[in-house]
Amino acid sequence: MRGATFWGMEAPPMTRAEEWKGPLAAFIDHYRYQADLTADLDTLGSAPFTQDVINEIVLWKVNRYAKLSPSGLEALNSVTAIQPKAHRTAAAVLAALLRESGVDIAMASTFLRFRNKKAFQIIDRHAYRAIYGKDYPLHASSSDADKIELYFLYLDELYALADSKQINFQILDRVLYVFDKQINGKL
Repeated sequence: MRGATFWGMEAPPMTRAEEWKGPLAAFIDHYRYQADLTADLDTLGSAPFTQDVINEIVLWKVNRYAKLSPSGLEALNSVTAIQPKAHRTAAAVLAALLRESGVDIAMASTFLRFRNKKAFQIIDRHAYRAIYGKDYPLHASSSDADKIELYFLYLDELYALADSKQINFQILDRVLYVFDKQINGKL
């Protein structure tokens, strides 16, 4: 059986595991998926699952598990005293979070929002589009400096919108998410 055709080129035929002549078990040596979390989940034993265990399994499956380093956790926990509109004082914290494995600006902003919702809100594609009327410009390959600057400008816009529309800043990310999905549709 021949392989599929992509960009006018025929791919090599597929090899089924059953047809493999070498030691199939040797492939386990190259398994690196969520290594720390996989090791933890593999040792669960026969104890009943809790919701926390279910949550970890879900995060493992969707590859969205981020285990922060002790210094990353310390940095995150330091933002509780930051006052509204003083978000730029957390630039070093945000930079530290962006250096953590599995953490990009949307995840970092989520951590910050749940740590101190008076000063931080979540940035995502829907909320960004609701504020600026255009697509979210960042990518995983964007520089950390660009991500931090865009996030802080976004927070400035949220504060201005909260003031002009007389809406509580602490719920604005959620309002914008729903607004954009309902008014502007799918991304």
